[in-house]
Amino acid sequence: MDDKEPIQIQVADKRFWAQDESVFDRAEIPEKKFPSYVEELKSRTELAERKLKEKLKKLEQDNDTFRDRLNRDMQRRVQVEKQKLLTGLLEVLDNLERAVVAADDAAALKEGIRLNLDLFAAKLKSEGIEAIDPLGQPYNPHEAEAVGMIPVDKPELDHCVVEVLQKGYRAGEQLVRPARVRVGQYKG
Repeated sequence: MDDKEPIQIQVADKRFWAQDESVFDRAEIPEKKFPSYVEELKSRTELAERKLKEKLKKLEQDNDTFRDRLNRDMQRRVQVEKQKLLTGLLEVLDNLERAVVAADDAAALKEGIRLNLDLFAAKLKSEGIEAIDPLGQPYNPHEAEAVGMIPVDKPELDHCVVEVLQKGYRAGEQLVRPARVRVGQYKG
């Protein structure tokens, strides 16, 4: 068998594109298809994203509505408190008008003014505003504003408030207005 000639096999390629290479240029690349479970997961994800966006939009609208309602409520509260404060001050105004009418009698006028000062201070105190009395105390820059120094003879008055030019006020722990004071300076 060795003397036999090798068998020649001829192959005829019947693939149409193997003969015509221009087919490659005309061929459409098929759209990549996902397995069905991937398609299902993809559609579920898109649906969840749409629902989430809708929910987020609704939450933003609810938040805006709540913010507007809260703002209106705050404005109403401020208006009520403002009216309450001003109503209390009208009593002081009435008393000052009575004092002007009674201005012929100096003692009565002085007494009327003193009563009005007391009434006004009581109204401020009822609103939580109290006067700061730093006289004789060591100077505290958080409560008072020093507008000058005064020479003093006693060393214990050094850096202490010796004169109050304008009272200071606070509302609770909050400083409303610092006192304007003169501070003693010992020259020994």
